[in-house]
Amino acid sequence: MQNVVTAIFDVESEAYQAFNEITSKPFGTDYVVAEVALVKHEGTGIKVADFFDAADVNSDDTATGMLVGTLVGIIGGPLGMLLGASVGALAGSVVDASDTTDTLSGLEVTAGKLYEGETAIIALVQEAEPAFDAAFAKYGCTIIRVDANAVDEEVDRAIKLEQQLAHEAKVQMRAEKKAEKAAKKAEKEAAKEAKRTARQAKMDAKFEEVEAKMAGRKAEREAKRSEFDEASDIAMSEFVNETKKMTGDAE
Repeated sequence: MQNVVTAIFDVESEAYQAFNEITSKPFGTDYVVAEVALVKHEGTGIKVADFFDAADVNSDDTATGMLVGTLVGIIGGPLGMLLGASVGALAGSVVDASDTTDTLSGLEVTAGKLYEGETAIIALVQEAEPAFDAAFAKYGCTIIRVDANAVDEEVDRAIKLEQQLAHEAKVQMRAEKKAEKAAKKAEKEAAKEAKRTARQAKMDAKFEEVEAKMAGRKAEREAKRSEFDEASDIAMSEFVNETKKMTGDAE
């Protein structure tokens, strides 16, 4: 049976020791190791400390296509971090691995159980289950075993999902960029309109000031004309009266 076996170690140095033992002898009793990776969860991602592909050593034409390498790339990426976070306590060390594999995918189990600072070995093996456990018998570790075909299918789905998420992220980024440009354009147009409005208000105020001055001058001229007309009427009236007196026409 072909399985992807993950062993999460209690002691980091023991993981390195076990990796060296496995890679030095990938053919054990009732099991064959095709690929094996030594990984550690550091910071925001899962780092590959070492990797071994038996096909490179044996020139095996039936190589699996780097399933473990691809798997590590997925669980170490954003999707794997998302899967691990979503599993939460369910895939924690207090839950038995056999229980979690009944309800969760292999990717979820692997991503969820490899905590910050922990070191693990992830291997693609053909075994008489659980023969490969013998490689870890003397070490303290938690072992997760998932059918390789199921993992392969999950990896294909994960790759498609990552591509879809990347596409959606790109579309969203473009939309946000477009909205940002539109907002900046609107802001510039608003600034231009504000300046235009301010200029118009200033001109309107200037014309109102001129009109007020003209109206004041007109009122002043009309007042002076009224005074002049009144004085002219008085003078004319006095002239007429004097003339009448002189001609004897005075009443």
